[in-house]
Amino acid sequence: MAEQKETTLPIAGMTCAACANRIEKGLNKIEGVESANVNLAMERAGVTYDPEQTGASDFEQKIEKLGYHVEHEKKEFDVTGMTCAACANRIEKKLNKIPGVAEASVNLAMETASVEYTPGAVSNEDLTQAVDRLGYGLHSKTDSSEEEDPRQKALRRQTMTFTASAILALPLLWTMVTHFEWLSFLWMPDILMNP
Repeated sequence: MAEQKETTLPIAGMTCAACANRIEKGLNKIEGVESANVNLAMERAGVTYDPEQTGASDFEQKIEKLGYHVEHEKKEFDVTGMTCAACANRIEKKLNKIPGVAEASVNLAMETASVEYTPGAVSNEDLTQAVDRLGYGLHSKTDSSEEEDPRQKALRRQTMTFTASAILALPLLWTMVTHFEWLSFLWMPDILMNP
């Protein structure tokens, strides 16, 4: 038997203690659920379960079947490392397979991912680790206010590389240009002509 996991699901549509009791009984009937507790005042369900037998998607389906709704949170992320549509498709498929993710879409042109998920069932770390394993980077847009935007960082690095390359290539260009007859009047240091 695997280690027990706990999750918290935000539930909408409960109006009385009978609603909370109905959801609690329904969740406890799912195979692999050790215990389920529904708090009417907080509008949340806490579930302890065996992850090898069941998961957040099963809980959500059961709650929906009982006539209530699990609330989702939508978050925007910056994605780094994508080069083509296949990269975006691969990340999108991986995010959609994570238990607790209702819907995920990746925009290659904007280098962003929009993920709708159940807050108690999946965390930002789960999403980030899943994308990291594919070889790409996933950064929360709320975190980017504290640290520099990854795209700006990459652009600055490319600018520095280009500047250094241009400085190092300038002497070679200078010697090549002075070999043209119509530019032979340009001064050329002897050290640049030494093979």
